[in-house]
Order: sequence, then structure tokens, then C-alpha cells
Amino acid sequence: MTMATGAPIHRVVLITATEPEPRSFGKQVVLGGILDHLCHRLGPDQVHVIIVGRTSIDRPPVRYQRHVIAKPTAVEQAGAVLQRVVRPPHTSLQEAALWSARVLAAIAEQLAEIRADLQIWDTMRTGQYARYMGRKPRALYADDLFSKRYASMLDRIDQDQSEVTDPLGEFGKLLPRAVGRVVERKFVYRRLLQLEQASTARSEDQAPELFDATLLVNAQESDELYERTGNPTISTLLPMLREPARHVRGWDGQPVFVFLGGLDFAPNRDGLTWFLATFREQVLAAIPDFRLLVVGRGSSRPLPEAAAWGEHVQVLGWVDDLDEVLGSCAALLSPLRMGSGTKIKVLEALARGLPVVATRAGVMGLAVDESDGCLVAPTDSELVGLLARAVQPDTNAALSAAARDSWGRNYSPAVVGPAYDDAFGLAPVRDAG
Repeated sequence: MTMATGAPIHRVVLITATEPEPRSFGKQVVLGGILDHLCHRLGPDQVHVIIVGRTSIDRPPVRYQRHVIAKPTAVEQAGAVLQRVVRPPHTSLQEAALWSARVLAAIAEQLAEIRADLQIWDTMRTGQYARYMGRKPRALYADDLFSKRYASMLDRIDQDQSEVTDPLGEFGKLLPRAVGRVVERKFVYRRLLQLEQASTARSEDQAPELFDATLLVNAQESDELYERTGNPTISTLLPMLREPARHVRGWDGQPVFVFLGGLDFAPNRDGLTWFLATFREQVLAAIPDFRLLVVGRGSSRPLPEAAAWGEHVQVLGWVDDLDEVLGSCAALLSPLRMGSGTKIKVLEALARGLPVVATRAGVMGLAVDESDGCLVAPTDSELVGLLARAVQPDTNAALSAAARDSWGRNYSPAVVGPAYDDAFGLAPVRDAG
């Protein structure tokens, strides 16, 4: 789907409640890819970002033009819940957590000053404000279908009575601390997830009518939303990651695996704790020297399931140099059981020629298999056998070559870039020849 704006695009503004920098988790990586591409095509002076967030923090320098609006206060959030969740229009909590008349006025003022040719709204958390603005060319970066994420979490809870940590994910950080503590109680968050699943689904169905383009990272979810709405402006925009600084792996043949992902994101923590609690005896019987490095935000919180593994599991937290860590490992382990969207961690691995061992949910959003360097377990019981296969030198070398080839054919900036031009209505790059 080509976004038809009717006029050339020279200046763009992205409105978001997520800090695009530093790029320490998947959503930041995706937003960073969008901004990198826009800066490359239009020039940094023509790319603006409005962040609804904290005004008291230091932010790293950036190339693009940044504007910060103070996020809603606790009092404003409480009022929004009463006025917009309990009463009509019955929005989701994640939308209400970011709503205030003050923020609406501030965004309108900034947009009037910037005078962008195209507005990109980051999910309906900020996109809810678009309906109150003058009609300008605008796209919704919907990310993934939150309703599917909540549905998968509810399914997991029902199947094995899982305790879901941080059930509301990234937007939960927008809530007052007292509310966050209440939400962590299972009898509260289960009902809350049910309500959020229904309200976000309703919002997803209504969103395409407000925008000239609605963009999701998962092709299956794009198809599902089209089936639900019949709106032809829905399309898929794969994440655009930077080319890694190094392409040569330094794996020494040791059975060292890496888990990559923030543990403050419920699907990540659930998948890792499930793997640690379920497979210790089988893994150590098959691979006695097995080691797992855990890399990502939120790992300062203890992992009780890791205690029995002893030195076989090492929690590193976030690391600045992913190239060094990923390049030294045998494979990425992605044992997820729930979620939505597209798994950025898998793309990070493919970009570096790192093999992947995963559950089906662990490669969600990507049509990958062994020919792409990914060993995907058809059933949970087959996961350990795939780990053992991945450390065989010849197999690992073949998987590594396949991963790098898949990256170059399907996911590199050179391949994905034209889709970004199409999605945002940018003039195509002319062939110098």
C-alpha cells in the first residue's frame, strides 16, 4: 500500500510516548530505525520528534529535532480513567494513562509550530490525540496488535496458572506507582487484562479510519486487522535495524547461548523462567558445559528459577556492545510462549550471523526456519535436542551462513528501506545509473 499524501514530503514529525534513545529494547530499536531512515532521506533538520514523557531527565544528543511535553500527572491520569475509561468513550487504560487536556493543547501547539508535511503517530496511546487535530497527512505506527498480546497472556494464565510479571508492559511505567503495585496482584491483573483486551481491540478496529496509513510489524496481524475492518490502508512495516559494526563471529566452539530481551516485558520473563524451571536436567544431560548469558533490561530483579543452574546461567543485564556478546555465542535462545508483533531479538541475531534456537512464539512475526539459520521447535519437548544440534561445529557454521544470508535477502536496511519510502509517501530514490 502506497501512502498518497498529495504533496511532496519534506518535513516529518513523530509523536511518541516512548524514549527513542538509547536503543536498549525492541520498541526503541524500531523507532530508531524509522528515525534513521527519515534523517537519511530528508535530512536531520527536517525530522522532528515530540516526546510525551518526563521533563526532568537527561537525554542523549540526537541528530533530529526533539521536543518534550510533560506526561500527564497522577491527578490527570486518575481523572482520565474516570472520564474516559469508566465513562464514554470507554478507552483502554493505556490510552487513558497518556490523556490530558493539557497534553492535547501542547501537542497541537507544537504541531502548529513544526508545520510538518506528514505526522507519524506512535500507537493509539498518542494516536488518540490525532482525532482532535486538523486533518493533515498522517500515519499510525500501530506496532503490533495489543489485543492479541493480552489474549495470549490470558491464554497462558488459564493454561498453567502463570504468574505474569509486569502484565501491562511498557505503558505500565506511565501509571502512578501505587496503581502499579495494585496491578501486580493476580486477581486484579487478570480482570484488567480481559478489559484491556476488549478495549484495545475496539480501538484497533477504529484506528484505520483516522489515518492515511496504519502500519504493523507483523504481516499476519496486518492481515487480521484488514479482515476485521476491511480497510485497505493497513500494511506491514518490518523493523529496520542498523547493520552491525562487525560481521565476523568470534565463537570458540563452547556451548554458550544468549537470551536477549528485557525482563521487565512479561513475555520475555515468562519464557525465560519457564525454560529455566522446566529444562535444567535435560539440558545439562545433553550439554554438560551449557551456559546461558541473560542480556537485557530489568535483569536486576532476581530470577529464582536460575538458582539451581548455578554458574550455568549468568545474568549480564544490559550491555553496550551487542556485537561482542552475540558474536561470541553459539546461538540465540528465544523460548517465548506468548506475545505479539515481531521478535526484534531474532533480527539482531540474523544480522550478526548468529544461529537461533526458538519456540514457535520465539520467532513470531518472521517466516523463518533452518534455511534462515533458525532451529524452531515444533513442540516444547524438542527444544533441548535443537540446542544440542546448534553446538555441533558443522551445523553451527551452516546455520550461521544461512542466518547472515537471510538477513541480507530479507531484513537488511537496503532491502527494507524502499518499503519505508512507500509507507511514508517519500519519493523513491533514483538509481544513479
